[in-house]
Amino acid sequence: MIAVVTGSTGFIGTHLVDALLARGASVRVLVRPETPAALRDPRVPHWEADLLDDRSVRESRVWEGATHVFHLAGVTKGRTLAHFRGGNVFPTANVLAAVAARSAPYPRIVLVSSQAAAGPATSADTPVKETDRPLPVEAYGRSKLQAEQAVVRYRDTLDVTIVRPAAVYGPRDRDFLRVFRQASRRVALHAVRQQNRFSLVHVHDLVRALLLAAETPAASGRTFFVANDEPVTWRQFYDAVAEAAGSSPMQLQVPHAAIRLAATGADLLSLLTGRASVLNHNKAALARPRFWVCDSSAARDVLGWRPEISLQEGVRATYLWYVEAGWLRPRKPPATDGAAASLGNAET
Repeated sequence: MIAVVTGSTGFIGTHLVDALLARGASVRVLVRPETPAALRDPRVPHWEADLLDDRSVRESRVWEGATHVFHLAGVTKGRTLAHFRGGNVFPTANVLAAVAARSAPYPRIVLVSSQAAAGPATSADTPVKETDRPLPVEAYGRSKLQAEQAVVRYRDTLDVTIVRPAAVYGPRDRDFLRVFRQASRRVALHAVRQQNRFSLVHVHDLVRALLLAAETPAASGRTFFVANDEPVTWRQFYDAVAEAAGSSPMQLQVPHAAIRLAATGADLLSLLTGRASVLNHNKAALARPRFWVCDSSAARDVLGWRPEISLQEGVRATYLWYVEAGWLRPRKPPATDGAAASLGNAET
């Protein structure tokens, strides 16, 4: 396998590169020219291209002889749909056009999208399926859906598989780090309703799904949700983190009206500074639906994929990794058993 990876410096991308190298694949990464040297993996060769410049992407020699392309590059924070389109839609269109401009045989492409592109479920008993009409509720989800729709132009030419992960957590992730910090304190605040249910997946399980999507002939032209067997409530997730941290926090609910008010203030500040904030109206919209649950049965049936990491095992390994990396201060010395530590550093 000669694999090209975009988004290799991101949370999921670093784990994917680890897994590809562990399998003996030849890995090439396409990075933006401004990517800091400290973020560039010295184990793999780098090609530079401006993902917003179709000519820069098309003329890159990174595509020569590639058998697989994993497109993970994108943005999860932005102030407007235009910002998200610039980070998620145009780069995807340019990568697809660059691959299509080469001579056949074309590489297999795995496009990493998001459950947000489909939108939430109407109830806990009716998880969203790939055949359902997508109904994203905010700008990030709309941009990921538009990135998926860019594939339509090349459906008769390119071999593309779309993977929609549920909420992804694990070592090196900074989004769930905020939740881990909250849940390991004496008083834990819930920004999302405690009984809201959501699907999630550990990053190692997701990476296995990406590799299967790249290697399974029947996956061509298909879209797959990837998530654990059972969704969880936010209360259950906080409890799992508290157990891993050895804490027993008092858990308090922040009223959604307060979240909306804070999001409005953050949006105004972002407008003045030009920088996207962690809390904004898009994040508030994601927090409103009661059921962010999806059905992964297609990934199981077609790819032969099964989640291997339980919630308790994954949360504990992630917590210990945060502590070891200095991202989280432990409430007590972490256990010294090697199982969880090895999971945090294992290659898929």
